Amino acid sequence: MTTIKDIAKITGFSPATISRVLNEDESISVKDSTRQEILKVAEDLAYVSKKKFLKKEETIGVVQWISSDAEIEDPYYSSLRLAVESFFVKEKIPTKIYYKENFEEIFQDKNILGLVCLGKFSLDQAHDFYKVSKNLVFVDFNPDEKHFHSVVPDLKGATEDLLAYLKEMGHREIGFIGGRERLGKTNSLFIDIRERTFEQVMKNDGHFIYNPIYKKVRDFDAATGYDLMTSILKDDHVPTAFICASDSLAMGALRALGDQKNLAREKISIVGYNDIGLSAFTNPPLTTVKINIKQMGDMAGTLMTYIMKNKLSSPVNIFVKTELVERESVYKLDQVDVI
Repeated sequence: MTTIKDIAKITGFSPATISRVLNEDESISVKDSTRQEILKVAEDLAYVSKKKFLKKEETIGVVQWISSDAEIEDPYYSSLRLAVESFFVKEKIPTKIYYKENFEEIFQDKNILGLVCLGKFSLDQAHDFYKVSKNLVFVDFNPDEKHFHSVVPDLKGATEDLLAYLKEMGHREIGFIGGRERLGKTNSLFIDIRERTFEQVMKNDGHFIYNPIYKKVRDFDAATGYDLMTSILKDDHVPTAFICASDSLAMGALRALGDQKNLAREKISIVGYNDIGLSAFTNPPLTTVKINIKQMGDMAGTLMTYIMKNKLSSPVNIFVKTELVERESVYKLDQVDVI
């Protein structure tokens, strides 16, 4: 995609001058020859300015799959929404935010040029959004990779990496604490890729001892992590490590470990996902998977601006790799260690 910097390299004029000429800034005073040279090079490089595809009253809709109240309690989705908005602010492209409670406004707004949809939407919802605008980018989850553009974190790879790390640290019996969600108007049950990958690897890797009673799911919040771990600790024998499908779940699980009196069970290893700000300040500091939310927001915005300028024949699906952040919540075991 051609940028103003590309035109500057060829013409020798400053990016500021080129930007003002291409955006038809009437207040700038330049020679006609300068103006014509800039326009000629821009045409040769197939540059399309924002003014060419974005009218004054048009906006990009940013659709948050949860309610505004729920977003306050969800550091992942609130950060993701801010990352997407930040990209468009820097690009001087206006946005309008839609939450679960006001989805219907999307279908009444005639000035939506594109939709960036954050979170887990059903296929029916995706088709409804497509009727509003064909410029459609899903972020975090793609309802149909064969038909829609998306930017998603590689949670399958992240889960495989976590299990490989716990295996390296000597753990064989590993539990899972996760959440279940329901999508769309029909409230269809959605089973998270982290849960599915955990179960698949635990069953197929001969190193691990898989016991389905230690795969617990409810909601993606700290209260769930606390309640489920408290229940698990009532058993005589428990796994030496647990994968929690979010940092919030992991924090609740750590609190449950800290509340009981068995010093050995305080050494149960806990890992999470997201690397939210508080994860470095838990007791002990949480080992987690870092999801680069800023990069996801930038990629989603870049993809949206690209598809607005170019007609694509195939969907673009971008997978953003994660990074394991090692802290102190995972303990290395000898084969004789038993909890």
